[in-house]
Amino acid sequence: MSERDFPGKAKVTFGIRVPNSGPLASPESIVQVAREAESLGYDSIWVHDHLTWTEEIHRTHISSGSENSNTGNSPDFYEAITTLAYLAGLVRSVRLGIACLVVPCRNPLLAAKQIASLDVFCDGRLDIGLGIGSPSTLKSREYEVLGVNRKLRGKIADDHIRAMKTIWMSQPSSYEGNFVAFRDAEICPKPRQKPHPPLWIGGWTEAAMKRTAALGDGWLPAWLLPDDIEKRFRELKEMAAALGRNPNAIHLGIEVYGCIDENSSKAREDGLGTLAIGRSTFERQMTVDQLAEVSLIGSPEEIRRTVKAYADAGVSHFEIKFIYPTLERHSQMLQLFAREILPAFR
Repeated sequence: MSERDFPGKAKVTFGIRVPNSGPLASPESIVQVAREAESLGYDSIWVHDHLTWTEEIHRTHISSGSENSNTGNSPDFYEAITTLAYLAGLVRSVRLGIACLVVPCRNPLLAAKQIASLDVFCDGRLDIGLGIGSPSTLKSREYEVLGVNRKLRGKIADDHIRAMKTIWMSQPSSYEGNFVAFRDAEICPKPRQKPHPPLWIGGWTEAAMKRTAALGDGWLPAWLLPDDIEKRFRELKEMAAALGRNPNAIHLGIEVYGCIDENSSKAREDGLGTLAIGRSTFERQMTVDQLAEVSLIGSPEEIRRTVKAYADAGVSHFEIKFIYPTLERHSQMLQLFAREILPAFR
């Protein structure tokens, strides 16, 4: 793979999680949030990915909405690639992202073809986050239901990523790995972006850092303070250089919860409850106060300071999961953030 820069390298970019899961998930909600984010000048819209989802996880792991959203209990989770394919024809300027595809649970040949087709349909506006899941993956028995060996998920992920890259970058394609192998496979179309859409590796652990150094174009962790993320990113670049890659071609993003209000106390009151009930499903065990520290929760002035601290540490993209009880409240937060935060980093 040739090294290249991401779109938007020269500035800090901001993406918004649309409600493809959570208490407010619906096709109408997804479209409304996507179109509003585009109209307000956000750079991208993101979905997340799981193939199984339980009512318990639906009530606790809230990536869209909030713990006090007034909705039914059906654990609807709209599939990531399908959702983005739907949105590709409805929004025309924002980039489309998945954070993150649970790689070991996908057939890599099928996933490679789906991703390439989607990249063509959206005219090269696609970003792909790749990961191995989270505690919510374990609690929903995703690996067990799909018949995938959970203990080998990291090795399977690495193998599948290499297989997908081979399909995107060669024709016909041949690959021999420990978990997938094929010879002279003719799989088209190839992605619009060359050699393929940017691959963001999810996860904050050392294993995720090593995967990024070897296979990723960007790193998309969560739950790290600015000083910590800066130190780890330096280490990741050293890993990449040791593997013969250009460390400066690897970019840094962060996945964060957000809750903004002119009144800082109200922002915390509205946001911390959702963080509290989701603690057991997050990738890192932290107190609620610690979770608030690694989120964008507070007044515009407080959030500008936090964003600047992360940007100074090397973060070039924020994937924001706002905490909101209603779509009307979400719209208010989107507008306030666009008015008070976006211009400061453009």
